[in-house]
Amino acid sequence: MLAQVFTVVLVVDAIYLRNTIQLIALVAFELGLSAYSFIQFHQSSTLSNKGNTNPSLALIYLGNAYQDSKWAEITQICVMLIGTIIFTFLAYKLYLEFGWHIYKKIGADLAMRDRYKMYQIFMMILKFDLFFFLGFSVQYLALMIVAWWPEAIKEGNKSTIVRELIEHIILSCVLSIAMLFSAYYGLRREKKIHMYVFLILCLAGMGYYIYMVIQISTDPQRFLGSKIFLTFFLGFDMVLILVSVPIGIICLQNFNLGLMNHISHATASASSAHSMAPLGVEKANSSRRWSIE
Repeated sequence: MLAQVFTVVLVVDAIYLRNTIQLIALVAFELGLSAYSFIQFHQSSTLSNKGNTNPSLALIYLGNAYQDSKWAEITQICVMLIGTIIFTFLAYKLYLEFGWHIYKKIGADLAMRDRYKMYQIFMMILKFDLFFFLGFSVQYLALMIVAWWPEAIKEGNKSTIVRELIEHIILSCVLSIAMLFSAYYGLRREKKIHMYVFLILCLAGMGYYIYMVIQISTDPQRFLGSKIFLTFFLGFDMVLILVSVPIGIICLQNFNLGLMNHISHATASASSAHSMAPLGVEKANSSRRWSIE
């Protein structure tokens, strides 16, 4: 549900900005959601495996919920596949409609075009970072509260689960928000210190994600029913960090070269020249070409 809301927000954002790069990324995101629906079906069947000789309190509470909702899981897979096909087709049509509008703001300066392209790519990656970083954080937090908390109280290990809960909130939730805010503010204001903080926090985040992968692989029984979910998100998180760091460094090297002044000028001009009119319709005063001041 949250993933679909996130998709709608990014689609509106991409259409408003006529950002073809973000449309392509959204197609890949939709394909990932379709793959995730298959993973969810497989993980649910593993969770309800009758051969499990040591079920947790959460599994006992769920009972036959999986068998009763199996039809909904299959329906979800079919809807996701159909929706992804339709979305891909519409995104392709929008791509043809937008053309190279995203680059028209930059004029004929090829170096400035490259800087603006990397700026757009990095901003797009930050949006996906937000979803996947917090997606893992929320899933792991739910696992601790729903599955591990009742067992810890029953076994008298409440202090242990509280310590793990605090560590996760600090190392995952707070770290992710601080990292992304620092990157966004540093990129928009061309503040190098904020970008350095972002790069350092990326290294810390990568270390934490590697630690979590090791924890899941060494104690799979504890993560029964959520192992594949968490590993899926951890894999995406680490890939996003590996992509974010080099692009962030490139954007850092582009600071103080006139890009922000040009973007501010282009945004102010676009606000007065464009509206959310039907695609292909431009106001009369939008015919003038963008040029670098």
